[in-house]
Amino acid sequence: MSPIYYDLSEQFLSSGVKFKYYGIARTVMEVGYELARSSADVRFVVFSPAHDRFFEVDPNIGAASETGVCDPNIPAAAKPMRIRYSFPEPHPLRDAIYPLVRTVMKRICLSKWRRAVPEGSLREVDLSGQILVSLGRPKMMADYLVALDKQNIRPRFYPLIHDMIPLHEFAHPRQSMFARNFAHDNRIVISHAEKVMTNSRFTKAEIEEFSASGHLPDLPPVVPVPLPHELRETNETVDIDIPDTPYFLGVGVMTGRKNLECILQAMLHLHKTGRPVPLFVLAGAHRKRTVAYLDRPEVAPIKDKVRLLLNPNQASLRLLYQKARALIIPSHMEGFGLPLGEALWLGTPGLSATTPALCEVGGDLAEYFDPNDPTALAALIDKMHTDPAAYAAAKDKILRNHSSLRTWNNVATDIIATVSADSAKV
Repeated sequence: MSPIYYDLSEQFLSSGVKFKYYGIARTVMEVGYELARSSADVRFVVFSPAHDRFFEVDPNIGAASETGVCDPNIPAAAKPMRIRYSFPEPHPLRDAIYPLVRTVMKRICLSKWRRAVPEGSLREVDLSGQILVSLGRPKMMADYLVALDKQNIRPRFYPLIHDMIPLHEFAHPRQSMFARNFAHDNRIVISHAEKVMTNSRFTKAEIEEFSASGHLPDLPPVVPVPLPHELRETNETVDIDIPDTPYFLGVGVMTGRKNLECILQAMLHLHKTGRPVPLFVLAGAHRKRTVAYLDRPEVAPIKDKVRLLLNPNQASLRLLYQKARALIIPSHMEGFGLPLGEALWLGTPGLSATTPALCEVGGDLAEYFDPNDPTALAALIDKMHTDPAAYAAAKDKILRNHSSLRTWNNVATDIIATVSADSAKV
């Protein structure tokens, strides 16, 4: 079989270590770790906008990594400034000045690279005809695919797509620039793909639906490679104080699609009906709109029951899950839903919205509620908080079915199998 080149550009280009614990960057990191430990011929690359080329890297894994899992082993000082390589539609003024802007920024990026990366320490890789697997964001993949096209470099490309959520804005009269760019980037990714992988069966169905409606191009074969439930143990130091009192946990929950409103309204319902209101711990990045929502007068009766914990590392996140009474994930839409899987992996009950992707993750091990019905969530919180028998039964069911949960190794193995099936035909 030909070697697999695995793209770590998401980690190289992402903004700081704290974001590498969550979402897409986290997926790139975890699968990279498993591939580095596998027996398959896997090599690791990053795209440099300073050169418009890929370089092979020797990633740090395990305790040697800055995250305790995996990183591309390039000095942070080499991180380039990002500028888009293409746009969904022409714009005369922008298109006239953009080449000059790109030239200036490319020189800045090249200067940063030369200062941070010893000359000759990384080898340029010509990916023409080579297998390239990428789990990163579509905008990063689209940038380097456009750059490679200009050099007539065409890899055998295997992307994993995480969600189609921004495309749901296309039904609205006022389309956002983010949604247009997202659709544009995904068109580039799909049109270059030999096969498309998705993080869930739900995302596969979404891609097929948007292709049929004309928002995306005709599809190559689409293969679901569901993400796991596993939350890996690392050697990091726990960097937060865990509450002494029983608490419910939210990870990355915010207003809007993530539906923090439902949790707070459920807590207010408990307060108004005289039921005990438990502590709610919200872990994740700082969001101004979350803080603004918590400052609303109507939230005042339960605001002292909400505690924000900013950017816990992976060791801290594990302990937060383990000590929590239950995880609450109220999203209206997700592509997968890592926090629900991680809670179940650590034996913590999950209270989940009846969102298709979340139902796929939680199966019959989670408890479900309508994300538009805070009273239904309030009833589940009350049960987990005040009914010891119900809580014990939920914990026991998860424990008895732990062997059915997926691991990051399962994901890496499935990716290798997906690529190998095509490689054997060549």
